[in-house]
Amino acid sequence: MSVHQFRGTKGNTEAVVNLMIPKTLFQWIDNEENYEFEGVVDVRVFINGNSAAQDVFRILESAIDRPGPAERQISMVQQSRFILTKGSAVFSAAITDLVSKHVHMATKNVIIRTIDDSYLATSDLLVCTFLKREKLVDENSINRNGYTMTPNPSGVFGLGRPMLYAYSEIYGLQDNGGTYTANYILFESSGKEVFQRGPFVRKKPGESSVETLGFNVMGLLAGRYRLRLVVIDDQSGQKTFIDREFFVVKEQSTDFNNNFTMILDAMENDELRDFMDIVGYFMSTSEFQTLIRANRIDRIVKLVDYFEKRDPDRTTKENEFYNQMNTRLALADQQFSNRNFSGRKTDRGRVLIRYGRPINIEPYRANEDRYSYEIWHYEDSDDGFIFIFINKDDAGMFEQIHSNHPDEFRNYHWKDMVVRGSTNLIDF
Repeated sequence: MSVHQFRGTKGNTEAVVNLMIPKTLFQWIDNEENYEFEGVVDVRVFINGNSAAQDVFRILESAIDRPGPAERQISMVQQSRFILTKGSAVFSAAITDLVSKHVHMATKNVIIRTIDDSYLATSDLLVCTFLKREKLVDENSINRNGYTMTPNPSGVFGLGRPMLYAYSEIYGLQDNGGTYTANYILFESSGKEVFQRGPFVRKKPGESSVETLGFNVMGLLAGRYRLRLVVIDDQSGQKTFIDREFFVVKEQSTDFNNNFTMILDAMENDELRDFMDIVGYFMSTSEFQTLIRANRIDRIVKLVDYFEKRDPDRTTKENEFYNQMNTRLALADQQFSNRNFSGRKTDRGRVLIRYGRPINIEPYRANEDRYSYEIWHYEDSDDGFIFIFINKDDAGMFEQIHSNHPDEFRNYHWKDMVVRGSTNLIDF
């Protein structure tokens, strides 16, 4: 998921959400005439904790022949647009396969800024795998200001995506028939300049304009890069710039550590922090605190080292611990996600990811005397371990209140907590 900000109406900001949705998330069915899948995408925006906007749409695709592995690996790019006010926003996307009913969640934290014409400013820099000026607009394509585009939310380019196109909008130009100058500068992750494109002197079409650039990334080494657009109003002398990071992969490495490093390095800071929170389910408190205090580069190094040490079979090209964690993540999201939260962030999701499937679940429905609760049983010791989850609000959010596992907290009065109106609640 990527979120880019453009000038909206009446002093508001237009937030454009681009989703890269793999077809592997959906189950194809044979309806005797063709093969097809269908899903629902629910994109929501919360600003300062309050629901601000929502966009819900269906995805339907069909094929005459049974799709092969290569076709199933293709990702679709879908876009939602919102007009928002300034504030701290959380974007969430719930992707539901209507056949399997599996739900996949994605979230992103963004600070919504104000973009107006009182000063020279630019929109965010949008990177695409395809960009072309079109006279006729295809309603089934993503279009903006006469350009047809395919945004690349992942920001990863390489053999399969060798061309990078940048799109940006400029606001606050002095509309006096003059010119403005645009410069593009590419930096390595170390800050070293790679190349510069420009200066390009453009005639002002009015108080706003569109800036585009395209180049082939195959001449670059693999790694992280930062593209900067610098704009100068040649009449007022005002100057502004905007940066956008992207990642170049030259070939598919068979080494897990190399691949894993590239995956982590391609993550934005909030995505990396979310991933660290999940890995923290397996870490000791001291390990997790050390990871949190580290800078970005050291965090990636520590994560790669942590997964390497937990790999149960280092003779294979795969990391079985990583694969197991991802399998449990998907299972937690499928079973415990709803439109308000991701399953991996719930108490039951955490336990499922950390300890795997329980051998047995005892569900107890709510009645007039008690809340609904569940007892999960594990056979990791002679006597076994249990986890107790209670649902007090009947909204599906079960809270862990007790476990006899040595790494979890214990509450010997948990039975009192399931009784409605009880005041004798916690005794650790």
